[in-house]
Amino acid sequence: MTKRTLILGIDGGGSKTAVRIAVVASDGELRVIGEGHGGPSNVRAVGQAHAEINLNVAVDAAHRMAGTAEDTIDYAVLGLAGSSMADVKLFIENWARRRALATTVDIVHDADPVLAVGAPGGDGIALIVGTGSSAIGRASDGSRRVTGGWGHWFGDTGSGYDLGRRALAAVADAVDGVGPETLLVERILERLHTDNPREILLQLGRRADVSREIASLAPVLLAAAEDGDAVANAIVTAAAAGTAQLVRATIDKLGLAHDVPLAIAGGIVCSNTMYRETLLEILRAQEITPTSVTVVREPVEGCLLMARDRLLASKTAT
Repeated sequence: MTKRTLILGIDGGGSKTAVRIAVVASDGELRVIGEGHGGPSNVRAVGQAHAEINLNVAVDAAHRMAGTAEDTIDYAVLGLAGSSMADVKLFIENWARRRALATTVDIVHDADPVLAVGAPGGDGIALIVGTGSSAIGRASDGSRRVTGGWGHWFGDTGSGYDLGRRALAAVADAVDGVGPETLLVERILERLHTDNPREILLQLGRRADVSREIASLAPVLLAAAEDGDAVANAIVTAAAAGTAQLVRATIDKLGLAHDVPLAIAGGIVCSNTMYRETLLEILRAQEITPTSVTVVREPVEGCLLMARDRLLASKTAT
């Protein structure tokens, strides 16, 4: 019996982890045979122990569906948030080696798979706006630039965390009378199961991952903006302007044309039409008009594309 060529892709960030296993046919066609999901695997956000548990849960689930637990995976591409940091990359490499994840394992910036889907082969910008935010640009000569991705302490502009933080600040200002009234007061208190604004800190402090809990408030803010709340609208506009700056800066650093293809991913920008349209409107106002805008809802697809292409290229070279 001819051995199947198997590849694996992992997309992991601050809110979830997705794994897919696929068979590569002789003509390069992909057939997904297994899929698994787990919690967040951004080591910087949740720590090594939790990241490893969530990675294992997702990988094991994909193997169970595919029936490949005892098979060898030929090539794996891992697009994991935070893996550009040397210590995080080393941890992921060691984890992959311990569990014999695949014959060859490549760890890439989590925006690279987004580029693989939305701008294959040439100039392109990938923008990720989820729990965190970052942009990566690629020129046709192979040069790359990363903008953003600094983390929630002093970065991640326009991200889910940023939106949640701004929403909480607006609630504090409204309660203190130093800012305008907003629907956010009632809705944030309801979300945190309290009727006392002064208990917000107490409620957040009870969570195991405070930064993730703050990011989880983003949908509350986005819903308030869609309902016409002026304060929430202003926050969404400011956040979208911040992510537009990531795109603009990446284009400028690489000297790309203003009509470069744009691929976008992440729960905030993919799931909310208002945020996405505000972002694109701000870009158009800056005369940045992408030839294509691809919404990449499942970046793990890009991980599989990269794994297939790199595997086939290595076989050709051999």
